[in-house]
Amino acid sequence: MMNVLRRRRVALFVLALGLGLAGCGGLDKPMPAPVPAPNPSERLLYANLYLQTSAEYEALCLQTYAWASERLKAKLAALPKDGLPPAVVMDLDETVIDNGAFWAFLCREGLANSAALWDVWERDLFVEVLLVPGAKDFIEEAGRLGAAVVYISNRDAAGREATVATLRNLGLSLDGLDRRLMLMEGNSDKTGRRKKAEAMFRVVLWVGDNLRDFSNEFAVPMRLDSEADRFQALADRREKVRRSSSRWGDDWIVLPNPVYGEWTKPISSDPRKFLRPSKMKK
Repeated sequence: MMNVLRRRRVALFVLALGLGLAGCGGLDKPMPAPVPAPNPSERLLYANLYLQTSAEYEALCLQTYAWASERLKAKLAALPKDGLPPAVVMDLDETVIDNGAFWAFLCREGLANSAALWDVWERDLFVEVLLVPGAKDFIEEAGRLGAAVVYISNRDAAGREATVATLRNLGLSLDGLDRRLMLMEGNSDKTGRRKKAEAMFRVVLWVGDNLRDFSNEFAVPMRLDSEADRFQALADRREKVRRSSSRWGDDWIVLPNPVYGEWTKPISSDPRKFLRPSKMKK
């Protein structure tokens, strides 16, 4: 009798267990896949692909530097024979130097840009840096025409040796670099360094990929407290560009950079808000 009762209890237990599992969907029901954390550098993907794969980007750079060369020749031909020696002032990153591999690293690894990561890239991986198409030919032609090439960059002055190593690795002249390489000491405003260059040289051409390479009036305000402030900052920069229309393509030469720069600062974490609206419906 005891064995019969024991068998009944076991049977009831197994039945209850089976009903419980059935109610839970069974042991073999797949668990929901974890939601991946957002990639803070995902927005860089297509911007980087444009820079690294599109023939259009190369054509734009070659076209820009070909025109810069024509403007340089014309400017030098019009200079008086006396006075300060002539010079071209150029930014470095994404104007002369192509750092595409760094931005690709961030995108692949799902990392946000940081000063610590950039310091490692600048210090240890300068051999992966490439040249912006057309930059070296333009720099060498400027030298042949008798114009010094001054680099004003917001690379940190503390990393000067790494920047010099980068230029050396790219086959760019280091002659007189102690006067021609002006790196960031303190803040990112280049106004003081531009004045320093103009005190030593007669600057006939400025080349960069960020409007602050030409004037700090294009800087975005430090505080953008509202969406309206962000839209206003974007509109103000475009208006200042229009007011300076006589200089674009004359003595201010701009390279394309869709990856980073002053233009990205007013864009919030919801970038779709800043796209031009349309009345079109799906």
